[in-house]
Amino acid sequence: MSIEGVSGRAASNVRNRLSIYAYHQQTAPGASRLRYLHEMAYRDIRAAVTPYGFYQMELDSSLELRDGVWQANYRITLGPAITIADVDIQVTGAGANDSTFPNLINRLNIRPNAQLLHADYERAKSRLRSLAAERGYYEARFAKQELRIDLESYTASIVIELDSGPRYRFGKVTFTEGHLDNDVMERFVDFDSGDYISSNALLELQLGLSDSDYFNRVEVQPLWQEADDEYRVPVEIDYEPILRTNYQTGIGYGTDTGARLRFDLNRRWVNSRGHRFNSQIQLSEALSSVAGSYIIPGRRPQTDQYAVRGLWTDEDTGNTESERVSLGVSWQTQLNRTQRILAVDWLNERDRLDGERRDSSFLLPSAQWTRVHTENRLNVDDGFRLALTVRGAAERVFSDADFAQATLSAKIIHRMSERWRFLSRGEAGTSMSSDFDKIPTSLRFYAGGDTSIRGYSYRSVGPRNDMDEVTGARHLLTGSLEVDYEFRTNWRFAVFVDSGNAFDDIAEPMKTGAGFGLRWQSPIGPVRIDLAHAFSDPGDAIRLHLTIGPDL
Repeated sequence: MSIEGVSGRAASNVRNRLSIYAYHQQTAPGASRLRYLHEMAYRDIRAAVTPYGFYQMELDSSLELRDGVWQANYRITLGPAITIADVDIQVTGAGANDSTFPNLINRLNIRPNAQLLHADYERAKSRLRSLAAERGYYEARFAKQELRIDLESYTASIVIELDSGPRYRFGKVTFTEGHLDNDVMERFVDFDSGDYISSNALLELQLGLSDSDYFNRVEVQPLWQEADDEYRVPVEIDYEPILRTNYQTGIGYGTDTGARLRFDLNRRWVNSRGHRFNSQIQLSEALSSVAGSYIIPGRRPQTDQYAVRGLWTDEDTGNTESERVSLGVSWQTQLNRTQRILAVDWLNERDRLDGERRDSSFLLPSAQWTRVHTENRLNVDDGFRLALTVRGAAERVFSDADFAQATLSAKIIHRMSERWRFLSRGEAGTSMSSDFDKIPTSLRFYAGGDTSIRGYSYRSVGPRNDMDEVTGARHLLTGSLEVDYEFRTNWRFAVFVDSGNAFDDIAEPMKTGAGFGLRWQSPIGPVRIDLAHAFSDPGDAIRLHLTIGPDL
């Protein structure tokens, strides 16, 4: 079977609507049935092309039996596409004075002199209905919805009248009794009784409750049938508590840390005020740690929280060796789309540098701003992550030296086509101190490793002393460019180049590594295996890098 004269979506629609096409490269039915379907081809093809504005067409067709095989051929000659002459869209009812409707109408693809596409007409109605639902017009309906075709003038006219009806408001919000106090539950609600209903507000409430890790099941239900005479709709929230205590264990491996064993205990709620307790123990060849935090929900429990935290770590990477204890408090909140964390931590660190053991203490206030934008962090098509951290200390305030530091990092992922992605990341940091020799290793900059400059071992790039130990640097600058190709579902091949350095003097040359890798999109996020070659000492000719975790 051959079909000529149409392309793109119109061609796909012709194949889908053409009844005889169901037998393309299949066993044909009886001759009479096949001839009947062939006679119906003009009707089928006309029905397939009119949604794209083609109301005039000619068809040259044939059906022949050649060497025992039926051959059907259709040559389609389309006339000009019909254009839209007039568009009349009106909103009546309470929505007549709502400025969001004219703003939407001005952005619709149906306008005078444009080619008529039925999909644009249906999409316009759908967007009007969706906006009405989003804005609380529960009774909205179309009083008129007409697409008029005038074949004599060969033009189309569109008339749409949306009767919005009244606009509803939020009424009283009630909760089923459960494991959290009512005033804690009420802090999840971002709207007040009397505010106009917004479906986005209801969705955000549903997501905020579901993502809070307090509940096994949550249902946010507006009770439309119980609206009062002032169009106030009560909202009922029904929920079931999640299992109170969660334990997790894991075994993993990373080329930076070696083999590792991890145990987490998460007390999802300590009391009816929604307080939490989290603890974690990690053992690995390079880094062992014990951490705990007591968390108190803030004004908006889904985004705001206060924490009292403690951490002990023992690190020996071969390039650095340190043991540290930190105690602190933090406040996390959401600023529009940016997460902010303000913290104060007391740090005591014992490390080895220049063959000598050091013991230092610092009181470190810090602030961190992080913004992540993507629809799915486990499988990113397009998105970015941006983070800025500043911290410091003063010698006269329980610290061994004056100190200030800022770090800026970013990563961008962009899908260039169906199978190709572009990834880029960068990090820059700088430090100032009255006596940098007193700054412990954990507050200095290092480069090299799985998420820094591949081709170099973890923390192997930076200034070195006479004993060839990496001492850590005042400044940091790294960057990476990567392209990957999805050669089969959930599998990608990548090539990359990384460059940068941790340095005290900007004149020091950058270190560069490049290579290729394999990506597997596992159910828990991407697994990345890279082989990288370093082009400067003290890098490796070929180094394996293995990482597991989200791209952003």
